Amino acid sequence: MKNLLIRWSYVFVFVMTVVISGCTDRHDFSTDPNHLLTFSRDTVSFDTLFTDVSSATQVFLIYNRNKKNLSIDRTAIAGGDGSPFRVNIDGLSGREFSDLTIRGGDSMYVFVEVTIDPRGQNKPFEVLDHLQFMLESGTAQQVVFSASGQDATVLRGAIIDTDVRLTADRPYLIYDSLRVEQGSTLSMAPGTRLYFADRVEMQVYGRVEAIGTADSLVVFRGARTDNMFDYLPYDRLSAQWGGITLHESSTNNVFEHCDIHSGTYGLRAKSTNMDENKVVMHSSQIHNVDEDALQVTSCKASFINSLFTNAGGHCVNVLGGQMDFIHCTIANFYPWKGERGVAVNISNYVEEELHPLLGVNFVNSFITGTKERELQCSVKTDAETEDKAQYSFKYSVINSWKEAHEAEMSHFENIVWENKENSAYGSTNFRKIDRENFIYDFHLDSLSVARRVASEQYLDLVPYDKDGNPRQSGAIDAGCYQSAFGY
Repeated sequence: MKNLLIRWSYVFVFVMTVVISGCTDRHDFSTDPNHLLTFSRDTVSFDTLFTDVSSATQVFLIYNRNKKNLSIDRTAIAGGDGSPFRVNIDGLSGREFSDLTIRGGDSMYVFVEVTIDPRGQNKPFEVLDHLQFMLESGTAQQVVFSASGQDATVLRGAIIDTDVRLTADRPYLIYDSLRVEQGSTLSMAPGTRLYFADRVEMQVYGRVEAIGTADSLVVFRGARTDNMFDYLPYDRLSAQWGGITLHESSTNNVFEHCDIHSGTYGLRAKSTNMDENKVVMHSSQIHNVDEDALQVTSCKASFINSLFTNAGGHCVNVLGGQMDFIHCTIANFYPWKGERGVAVNISNYVEEELHPLLGVNFVNSFITGTKERELQCSVKTDAETEDKAQYSFKYSVINSWKEAHEAEMSHFENIVWENKENSAYGSTNFRKIDRENFIYDFHLDSLSVARRVASEQYLDLVPYDKDGNPRQSGAIDAGCYQSAFGY
Protein backbone atom coordinates (compact mmCIF):
# COMPACT_ATOMS: atom_id res chain seq x y z
CA MET A 1 0.00 0.00 0.00
CA LYS A 2 2.83 2.35 0.92
CA ASN A 3 4.58 1.67 -2.40
CA LEU A 4 1.34 2.39 -4.27
CA LEU A 5 0.97 5.79 -2.60
CA ILE A 6 4.57 6.65 -3.44
CA ARG A 7 4.01 5.74 -7.08
CA TRP A 8 0.85 7.89 -7.27
CA SER A 9 2.75 10.79 -5.69
CA TYR A 10 5.36 10.63 -8.45
CA VAL A 11 2.60 10.56 -11.07
CA PHE A 12 0.92 13.61 -9.50
CA VAL A 13 4.19 15.57 -9.39
CA PHE A 14 4.90 14.67 -13.01
CA VAL A 15 1.44 15.75 -14.19
CA MET A 16 1.61 19.05 -12.31
CA THR A 17 5.05 19.74 -13.74
CA VAL A 18 3.71 19.23 -17.25
CA VAL A 19 0.68 21.45 -16.56
CA ILE A 20 2.76 24.25 -15.06
CA SER A 21 5.32 24.13 -17.81
CA GLY A 22 2.47 24.18 -20.32
CA CYS A 23 0.95 27.26 -18.68
CA THR A 24 4.24 29.10 -18.77
CA ASP A 25 5.44 27.93 -22.16
CA ARG A 26 6.46 31.17 -23.87
CA HIS A 27 6.28 29.44 -27.25
CA ASP A 28 2.49 29.92 -27.05
CA PHE A 29 2.89 33.71 -26.88
CA SER A 30 3.44 35.75 -30.02
CA THR A 31 6.13 38.41 -30.28
CA ASP A 32 5.25 39.16 -33.90
CA PRO A 33 4.70 42.95 -34.20
CA ASN A 34 1.96 42.26 -36.74
CA HIS A 35 -0.09 40.43 -34.12
CA LEU A 36 -2.15 43.22 -32.57
CA LEU A 37 -5.06 43.76 -30.24
CA THR A 38 -8.33 45.01 -31.64
CA PHE A 39 -10.89 47.06 -29.72
CA SER A 40 -14.66 47.35 -29.86
CA ARG A 41 -14.20 51.13 -29.61
CA ASP A 42 -11.19 53.25 -30.43
CA THR A 43 -12.60 56.19 -28.43
CA VAL A 44 -14.66 56.19 -25.24
CA SER A 45 -16.58 59.48 -25.02
CA PHE A 46 -18.66 60.83 -22.17
CA ASP A 47 -21.28 63.53 -22.63
CA THR A 48 -21.12 66.70 -20.56
CA LEU A 49 -20.60 65.79 -16.90
CA PHE A 50 -20.90 67.91 -13.81
CA THR A 51 -17.61 68.27 -11.96
CA ASP A 52 -17.21 66.29 -8.74
CA VAL A 53 -19.96 63.88 -9.87
CA SER A 54 -18.92 60.38 -10.90
CA SER A 55 -20.01 59.30 -14.36
CA ALA A 56 -21.94 56.22 -15.31
CA THR A 57 -19.73 53.32 -16.38
CA GLN A 58 -18.89 52.76 -20.02
CA VAL A 59 -17.47 49.53 -21.37
CA PHE A 60 -15.41 48.30 -24.29
CA LEU A 61 -13.83 44.98 -25.26
CA ILE A 62 -10.24 44.05 -26.08
CA TYR A 63 -9.98 41.21 -28.61
CA ASN A 64 -7.10 38.94 -29.48
CA ARG A 65 -8.11 37.73 -32.93
CA ASN A 66 -4.81 35.88 -33.40
CA LYS A 67 -4.29 32.16 -32.88
CA LYS A 68 -1.43 32.68 -30.45
CA ASN A 69 -1.67 34.27 -27.03
CA LEU A 70 -0.66 37.89 -26.53
CA SER A 71 1.12 39.26 -23.49
CA ILE A 72 0.59 42.90 -22.52
CA ASP A 73 3.66 43.95 -20.54
CA ARG A 74 2.17 47.22 -19.38
CA THR A 75 -1.30 48.76 -19.49
CA ALA A 76 -1.67 52.30 -18.13
CA ILE A 77 -3.72 55.45 -18.30
CA ALA A 78 -1.29 58.00 -19.68
CA GLY A 79 -2.21 60.65 -17.15
CA GLY A 80 -1.39 58.33 -14.25
CA ASP A 81 -2.76 59.07 -10.79
CA GLY A 82 -3.64 62.60 -11.88
CA SER A 83 -6.04 61.40 -14.56
CA PRO A 84 -9.79 61.90 -14.00
CA PHE A 85 -10.37 58.54 -15.70
CA ARG A 86 -10.16 55.14 -14.02
CA VAL A 87 -10.60 51.62 -15.36
CA ASN A 88 -11.37 48.09 -14.33
CA ILE A 89 -9.76 45.45 -16.54
CA ASP A 90 -10.91 41.89 -16.17
CA GLY A 91 -11.80 42.48 -12.49
CA LEU A 92 -8.72 44.55 -11.61
CA SER A 93 -9.20 48.24 -10.74
CA GLY A 94 -6.61 50.98 -11.06
CA ARG A 95 -4.74 53.15 -13.51
CA GLU A 96 -1.76 50.87 -14.26
CA PHE A 97 -1.42 47.11 -14.75
CA SER A 98 1.36 44.71 -15.75
CA ASP A 99 1.61 41.26 -17.28
CA LEU A 100 -1.92 40.93 -18.61
CA THR A 101 -2.49 38.12 -21.07
CA ILE A 102 -5.18 37.42 -23.63
CA ARG A 103 -5.31 33.97 -25.12
CA GLY A 104 -5.76 33.47 -28.82
CA GLY A 105 -9.34 34.10 -29.91
CA ASP A 106 -10.29 35.42 -26.48
CA SER A 107 -11.44 38.84 -25.24
CA MET A 108 -11.33 41.00 -22.14
CA TYR A 109 -13.73 43.61 -20.72
CA VAL A 110 -12.60 47.12 -19.79
CA PHE A 111 -14.90 49.34 -17.68
CA VAL A 112 -14.27 53.09 -17.70
CA GLU A 113 -15.43 55.84 -15.34
CA VAL A 114 -14.52 59.49 -14.92
CA THR A 115 -14.83 62.14 -12.22
CA ILE A 116 -13.76 65.61 -13.29
CA ASP A 117 -12.32 68.12 -10.84
CA PRO A 118 -13.86 71.62 -10.76
CA ARG A 119 -12.00 74.38 -12.56
CA GLY A 120 -13.94 77.39 -11.33
CA GLN A 121 -15.11 78.41 -14.78
CA ASN A 122 -18.51 78.93 -16.35
CA LYS A 123 -18.09 77.36 -19.78
CA PRO A 124 -17.79 73.60 -20.40
CA PHE A 125 -14.27 72.26 -20.93
CA GLU A 126 -12.83 69.10 -22.45
CA VAL A 127 -10.64 66.52 -20.71
CA LEU A 128 -8.66 63.94 -22.69
CA ASP A 129 -6.53 60.93 -21.87
CA HIS A 130 -5.80 57.52 -23.28
CA LEU A 131 -5.26 53.95 -22.16
CA GLN A 132 -1.92 52.62 -23.41
CA PHE A 133 -1.15 48.98 -24.18
CA MET A 134 2.51 47.93 -24.55
CA LEU A 135 2.73 44.43 -26.03
CA GLU A 136 5.60 42.02 -25.44
CA SER A 137 6.53 42.53 -29.08
CA GLY A 138 7.25 46.20 -28.33
CA THR A 139 4.17 47.42 -30.21
CA ALA A 140 2.16 50.19 -28.55
CA GLN A 141 -1.60 50.64 -28.96
CA GLN A 142 -4.14 52.92 -27.31
CA VAL A 143 -7.81 53.75 -26.74
CA VAL A 144 -8.69 57.44 -26.38
CA PHE A 145 -10.82 58.74 -23.48
CA SER A 146 -12.69 62.05 -23.75
CA ALA A 147 -15.24 63.89 -21.64
CA SER A 148 -16.68 67.36 -21.30
CA GLY A 149 -16.78 68.88 -17.82
CA GLN A 150 -19.12 71.55 -16.52
CA ASP A 151 -18.82 73.36 -13.22
CA ALA A 152 -22.21 73.79 -11.55
CA THR A 153 -23.66 75.64 -8.61
CA VAL A 154 -24.82 72.92 -6.21
CA LEU A 155 -27.95 73.48 -4.11
CA ARG A 156 -28.80 70.94 -1.40
CA GLY A 157 -32.15 71.27 0.32
CA ALA A 158 -32.18 74.95 -0.64
CA ILE A 159 -34.74 77.21 1.03
CA ILE A 160 -35.36 80.56 -0.65
CA ASP A 161 -36.58 82.89 2.12
CA THR A 162 -35.67 86.20 0.48
CA ASP A 163 -35.70 87.49 -3.08
CA VAL A 164 -33.09 85.60 -5.11
CA ARG A 165 -32.15 85.77 -8.79
CA LEU A 166 -30.56 82.86 -10.60
CA THR A 167 -28.32 83.54 -13.58
CA ALA A 168 -27.20 81.70 -16.70
CA ASP A 169 -23.52 81.71 -15.75
CA ARG A 170 -23.51 78.07 -14.63
CA PRO A 171 -26.16 75.39 -14.37
CA TYR A 172 -27.71 74.69 -10.96
CA LEU A 173 -27.50 71.10 -9.71
CA ILE A 174 -30.28 70.56 -7.19
CA TYR A 175 -30.37 67.81 -4.57
CA ASP A 176 -33.00 66.96 -1.94
CA SER A 177 -35.45 69.83 -2.66
CA LEU A 178 -35.84 73.45 -3.72
CA ARG A 179 -38.36 75.44 -1.67
CA VAL A 180 -39.50 79.03 -2.19
CA GLU A 181 -41.01 80.42 1.00
CA GLN A 182 -44.13 82.59 1.15
CA GLY A 183 -43.30 86.25 0.60
CA SER A 184 -40.15 85.47 -1.39
CA THR A 185 -39.53 85.61 -5.14
CA LEU A 186 -37.18 83.33 -7.03
CA SER A 187 -36.44 84.90 -10.40
CA MET A 188 -34.45 83.41 -13.26
CA ALA A 189 -32.56 85.15 -16.04
CA PRO A 190 -32.72 83.99 -19.67
CA GLY A 191 -30.63 80.84 -20.15
CA THR A 192 -30.87 79.67 -16.53
CA ARG A 193 -30.63 75.86 -16.32
CA LEU A 194 -31.90 73.86 -13.35
CA TYR A 195 -30.89 70.18 -13.16
CA PHE A 196 -32.86 68.25 -10.55
CA ALA A 197 -31.61 64.96 -9.10
CA ASP A 198 -33.85 61.89 -8.95
CA ARG A 199 -37.29 62.62 -7.39
CA VAL A 200 -36.32 66.15 -6.36
CA GLU A 201 -39.22 68.62 -6.50
CA MET A 202 -39.57 72.40 -6.54
CA GLN A 203 -42.08 73.52 -3.91
CA VAL A 204 -43.30 77.09 -4.30
CA TYR A 205 -45.13 78.87 -1.49
CA GLY A 206 -43.93 82.30 -2.63
CA ARG A 207 -43.45 83.33 -6.24
CA VAL A 208 -41.46 82.26 -9.31
CA GLU A 209 -40.57 84.58 -12.15
CA ALA A 210 -38.81 82.52 -14.84
CA ILE A 211 -38.41 84.67 -17.95
CA GLY A 212 -36.32 83.45 -20.86
CA THR A 213 -36.26 84.35 -24.53
CA ALA A 214 -36.95 82.38 -27.69
CA ASP A 215 -33.18 81.91 -28.12
CA SER A 216 -32.32 81.47 -24.44
CA LEU A 217 -34.84 79.32 -22.59
CA VAL A 218 -35.09 78.76 -18.86
CA VAL A 219 -34.77 74.97 -18.53
CA PHE A 220 -36.06 72.64 -15.80
CA ARG A 221 -34.87 69.05 -16.31
CA GLY A 222 -33.34 65.95 -14.72
CA ALA A 223 -29.70 65.83 -13.65
CA ARG A 224 -28.61 62.77 -15.64
CA THR A 225 -26.63 63.76 -18.72
CA ASP A 226 -25.63 60.25 -19.81
CA ASN A 227 -27.39 57.67 -21.97
CA MET A 228 -29.47 54.62 -21.14
CA PHE A 229 -28.48 53.21 -24.53
CA ASP A 230 -26.19 54.63 -27.22
CA TYR A 231 -29.18 56.17 -29.01
CA LEU A 232 -31.21 57.13 -25.93
CA PRO A 233 -30.22 59.89 -23.48
CA TYR A 234 -31.87 59.77 -20.07
CA ASP A 235 -33.07 63.29 -20.82
CA ARG A 236 -35.61 61.81 -23.26
CA LEU A 237 -37.14 59.64 -20.53
CA SER A 238 -39.86 60.68 -18.12
CA ALA A 239 -39.65 60.55 -14.29
CA GLN A 240 -36.05 61.78 -14.12
CA TRP A 241 -36.97 64.24 -11.34
CA GLY A 242 -40.09 65.36 -9.50
CA GLY A 243 -41.84 68.47 -10.82
CA ILE A 244 -43.00 71.98 -9.82
CA THR A 245 -45.83 72.57 -7.33
CA LEU A 246 -47.40 75.99 -6.79
CA HIS A 247 -49.06 75.80 -3.39
CA GLU A 248 -52.16 77.73 -2.35
CA SER A 249 -50.22 80.67 -0.90
CA SER A 250 -48.32 81.14 -4.17
CA THR A 251 -49.60 83.82 -6.59
CA ASN A 252 -48.51 85.82 -9.65
CA ASN A 253 -46.08 83.23 -10.97
CA VAL A 254 -44.66 83.83 -14.45
CA PHE A 255 -43.15 81.23 -16.80
CA GLU A 256 -42.10 82.73 -20.13
CA HIS A 257 -39.97 80.92 -22.69
CA CYS A 258 -39.44 78.00 -20.32
CA ASP A 259 -38.77 74.34 -21.03
CA ILE A 260 -40.01 71.93 -18.34
CA HIS A 261 -39.48 68.31 -19.30
CA SER A 262 -38.89 64.69 -18.23
CA GLY A 263 -40.30 64.96 -14.71
CA THR A 264 -42.63 62.68 -12.83
CA TYR A 265 -45.15 65.47 -13.33
CA GLY A 266 -44.84 68.93 -14.85
CA LEU A 267 -46.57 71.85 -13.13
CA ARG A 268 -49.22 71.54 -10.41
CA ALA A 269 -51.14 74.59 -9.23
CA LYS A 270 -53.93 74.75 -6.68
CA SER A 271 -55.79 77.75 -5.30
CA THR A 272 -58.89 78.76 -3.36
CA ASN A 273 -58.63 82.43 -4.30
CA MET A 274 -59.33 83.62 -7.84
CA ASP A 275 -58.90 87.32 -7.10
CA GLU A 276 -55.23 87.09 -8.12
CA ASN A 277 -53.52 85.34 -11.00
CA LYS A 278 -52.01 82.06 -9.98
CA VAL A 279 -49.80 81.67 -13.00
CA VAL A 280 -49.20 83.12 -16.45
CA MET A 281 -47.35 80.86 -18.88
CA HIS A 282 -46.27 82.21 -22.25
CA SER A 283 -44.31 80.59 -25.10
CA SER A 284 -43.28 77.66 -22.92
CA GLN A 285 -43.49 73.89 -22.96
CA ILE A 286 -44.11 71.01 -20.58
CA HIS A 287 -43.10 67.75 -22.21
CA ASN A 288 -42.70 64.04 -21.46
CA VAL A 289 -43.87 63.39 -17.90
CA ASP A 290 -45.16 60.25 -16.23
CA GLU A 291 -48.26 61.84 -14.66
CA ASP A 292 -50.10 65.09 -15.57
CA ALA A 293 -48.10 67.66 -17.51
CA LEU A 294 -50.26 70.58 -16.31
CA GLN A 295 -52.67 70.15 -13.41
CA VAL A 296 -54.59 73.27 -12.35
CA THR A 297 -57.26 73.27 -9.65
CA SER A 298 -59.54 76.26 -8.97
CA CYS A 299 -57.01 78.76 -10.30
CA LYS A 300 -57.11 82.01 -12.21
CA ALA A 301 -54.49 81.52 -14.89
CA SER A 302 -53.46 82.09 -18.50
CA PHE A 303 -51.57 79.78 -20.85
CA ILE A 304 -50.57 81.39 -24.12
CA ASN A 305 -48.53 80.19 -27.10
CA SER A 306 -47.49 77.09 -25.17
CA LEU A 307 -46.92 73.39 -25.75
CA PHE A 308 -48.17 70.59 -23.47
CA THR A 309 -47.16 67.20 -24.79
CA ASN A 310 -46.69 63.53 -23.91
CA ALA A 311 -48.04 62.69 -20.46
CA GLY A 312 -48.78 59.39 -18.78
CA GLY A 313 -51.67 61.21 -17.12
CA HIS A 314 -53.36 64.13 -18.90
CA CYS A 315 -51.41 66.75 -20.81
CA VAL A 316 -53.79 69.38 -19.41
CA ASN A 317 -55.99 68.54 -16.43
CA VAL A 318 -58.35 71.35 -15.34
CA LEU A 319 -60.53 71.09 -12.24
CA GLY A 320 -62.57 74.25 -11.80
CA GLY A 321 -61.19 77.75 -12.07
CA GLN A 322 -61.02 80.64 -14.51
CA MET A 323 -58.39 80.42 -17.21
CA ASP A 324 -57.57 80.86 -20.88
CA PHE A 325 -55.63 78.62 -23.24
CA ILE A 326 -54.78 80.70 -26.31
CA HIS A 327 -52.75 79.30 -29.23
CA CYS A 328 -51.73 76.16 -27.33
CA THR A 329 -50.69 72.82 -28.82
CA ILE A 330 -51.80 69.98 -26.55
CA ALA A 331 -50.75 66.61 -27.95
CA ASN A 332 -50.43 63.25 -26.24
CA PHE A 333 -48.16 60.70 -27.91
CA TYR A 334 -46.78 59.33 -24.64
CA PRO A 335 -45.19 55.93 -25.40
CA TRP A 336 -44.64 54.42 -21.96
CA LYS A 337 -48.15 53.51 -20.77
CA GLY A 338 -50.83 51.39 -22.41
CA GLU A 339 -53.55 53.17 -20.44
CA ARG A 340 -52.62 56.82 -20.29
CA GLY A 341 -54.73 59.93 -19.89
CA VAL A 342 -55.96 62.23 -22.65
CA ALA A 343 -54.68 65.48 -24.10
CA VAL A 344 -57.29 67.62 -22.27
CA ASN A 345 -59.48 66.72 -19.32
CA ILE A 346 -61.78 69.33 -17.75
CA SER A 347 -64.12 68.86 -14.83
CA ASN A 348 -66.04 70.81 -12.21
CA TYR A 349 -66.34 68.15 -9.53
CA VAL A 350 -64.46 65.44 -7.65
CA GLU A 351 -66.74 62.88 -6.04
CA GLU A 352 -69.33 65.13 -4.35
CA GLU A 353 -67.14 68.24 -4.14
CA LEU A 354 -67.93 70.98 -6.65
CA HIS A 355 -65.14 73.04 -8.24
CA PRO A 356 -66.89 75.72 -10.32
CA LEU A 357 -65.74 76.34 -13.87
CA LEU A 358 -66.07 80.12 -14.03
CA GLY A 359 -64.78 80.55 -17.57
CA VAL A 360 -62.25 78.08 -18.93
CA ASN A 361 -61.65 78.84 -22.60
CA PHE A 362 -59.60 77.11 -25.27
CA VAL A 363 -59.11 79.34 -28.32
CA ASN A 364 -57.00 78.86 -31.47
CA SER A 365 -55.63 75.63 -30.01
CA PHE A 366 -54.76 72.16 -31.30
CA ILE A 367 -55.80 69.16 -29.18
CA THR A 368 -54.69 65.77 -30.52
CA GLY A 369 -52.88 62.50 -29.83
CA THR A 370 -52.93 58.78 -30.49
CA LYS A 371 -56.41 58.12 -29.11
CA GLU A 372 -59.58 58.54 -31.14
CA ARG A 373 -60.87 60.85 -28.41
CA GLU A 374 -58.34 63.19 -26.79
CA LEU A 375 -60.84 65.55 -25.11
CA GLN A 376 -62.70 64.51 -22.01
CA CYS A 377 -65.30 66.81 -20.38
CA SER A 378 -66.65 65.57 -17.03
CA VAL A 379 -68.84 68.55 -16.24
CA LYS A 380 -72.07 68.74 -14.26
CA THR A 381 -74.47 71.05 -16.09
CA ASP A 382 -77.78 70.64 -14.26
CA ALA A 383 -79.93 73.58 -13.17
CA GLU A 384 -78.03 73.99 -9.91
CA THR A 385 -74.60 74.01 -11.48
CA GLU A 386 -75.23 75.73 -14.82
CA ASP A 387 -73.46 78.93 -13.76
CA LYS A 388 -70.57 76.79 -12.51
CA ALA A 389 -70.06 75.05 -15.85
CA GLN A 390 -68.74 77.86 -18.00
CA TYR A 391 -66.23 76.57 -20.54
CA SER A 392 -65.69 76.86 -24.27
CA PHE A 393 -63.65 75.65 -27.24
CA LYS A 394 -63.37 78.01 -30.21
CA TYR A 395 -61.49 78.10 -33.51
CA SER A 396 -59.56 74.99 -32.62
CA VAL A 397 -58.75 71.49 -33.88
CA ILE A 398 -59.91 68.70 -31.60
CA ASN A 399 -59.20 65.01 -32.01
CA SER A 400 -62.50 63.63 -30.73
CA TRP A 401 -65.90 62.47 -31.98
CA LYS A 402 -68.29 65.32 -32.56
CA GLU A 403 -71.12 62.96 -31.62
CA ALA A 404 -69.50 62.33 -28.22
CA HIS A 405 -70.02 66.01 -27.36
CA GLU A 406 -73.52 66.37 -28.80
CA ALA A 407 -75.07 67.18 -25.40
CA GLU A 408 -72.58 69.99 -24.86
CA MET A 409 -72.32 71.47 -28.36
CA SER A 410 -73.23 74.93 -27.08
CA HIS A 411 -69.69 75.02 -25.63
CA PHE A 412 -68.08 74.53 -29.07
CA GLU A 413 -67.69 77.05 -31.88
CA ASN A 414 -65.85 76.79 -35.20
CA ILE A 415 -64.21 73.46 -34.43
CA VAL A 416 -62.37 71.20 -36.87
CA TRP A 417 -63.06 67.68 -35.61
CA GLU A 418 -59.94 65.71 -36.42
CA ASN A 419 -60.48 62.21 -37.83
CA LYS A 420 -58.81 59.70 -40.10
CA GLU A 421 -60.50 61.20 -43.18
CA ASN A 422 -58.57 64.48 -42.80
CA SER A 423 -55.55 65.31 -44.94
CA ALA A 424 -53.46 64.62 -41.83
CA TYR A 425 -54.34 62.74 -38.68
CA GLY A 426 -52.57 62.37 -35.35
CA SER A 427 -48.81 62.20 -35.78
CA THR A 428 -48.87 63.14 -39.47
CA ASN A 429 -49.87 66.67 -38.48
CA PHE A 430 -46.34 67.25 -37.21
CA ARG A 431 -42.81 67.25 -38.58
CA LYS A 432 -41.61 64.28 -36.55
CA ILE A 433 -43.24 61.91 -34.08
CA ASP A 434 -40.77 59.08 -33.49
CA ARG A 435 -42.13 56.98 -30.62
CA GLU A 436 -39.36 54.37 -30.93
CA ASN A 437 -36.45 56.77 -30.47
CA PHE A 438 -38.52 59.30 -28.47
CA ILE A 439 -37.79 62.22 -30.77
CA TYR A 440 -40.60 64.75 -31.23
CA ASP A 441 -40.98 67.90 -33.29
CA PHE A 442 -44.43 69.48 -32.92
CA HIS A 443 -44.00 72.09 -35.65
CA LEU A 444 -46.78 71.71 -38.20
CA ASP A 445 -46.48 69.62 -41.33
CA SER A 446 -47.51 71.27 -44.60
CA LEU A 447 -50.70 69.15 -44.69
CA SER A 448 -51.67 69.67 -41.06
CA VAL A 449 -55.39 70.22 -40.43
CA ALA A 450 -54.42 73.00 -37.99
CA ARG A 451 -53.40 75.33 -40.80
CA ARG A 452 -55.50 78.50 -41.22
CA VAL A 453 -58.01 77.41 -38.59
CA ALA A 454 -57.44 80.12 -35.98
CA SER A 455 -59.32 83.36 -35.48
CA GLU A 456 -57.67 86.77 -35.85
CA GLN A 457 -59.24 87.91 -32.59
CA TYR A 458 -56.01 87.42 -30.65
CA LEU A 459 -53.56 88.58 -33.30
CA ASP A 460 -52.73 91.75 -31.36
CA LEU A 461 -52.22 89.76 -28.14
CA VAL A 462 -50.15 86.97 -29.76
CA PRO A 463 -48.62 88.37 -32.97
CA TYR A 464 -45.73 85.87 -32.86
CA ASP A 465 -45.65 82.12 -32.37
CA LYS A 466 -43.66 80.24 -29.72
CA ASP A 467 -40.47 80.53 -31.82
CA GLY A 468 -40.93 84.23 -32.47
CA ASN A 469 -42.21 83.82 -36.05
CA PRO A 470 -44.90 86.31 -37.12
CA ARG A 471 -48.54 85.42 -37.56
CA GLN A 472 -50.23 87.03 -40.54
CA SER A 473 -53.82 88.04 -41.02
CA GLY A 474 -55.75 85.55 -43.16
CA ALA A 475 -53.38 82.61 -42.57
CA ILE A 476 -53.26 81.95 -38.83
CA ASP A 477 -52.71 78.37 -37.67
CA ALA A 478 -54.15 76.75 -34.57
CA GLY A 479 -51.64 75.85 -31.87
CA CYS A 480 -48.41 77.41 -30.66
CA TYR A 481 -46.50 77.14 -33.95
CA GLN A 482 -47.17 79.11 -37.10
CA SER A 483 -46.21 77.41 -40.34
CA ALA A 484 -44.49 79.28 -43.14
CA PHE A 485 -46.27 77.27 -45.84
CA GLY A 486 -48.42 79.25 -48.20
CA TYR A 487 -47.20 82.74 -47.23
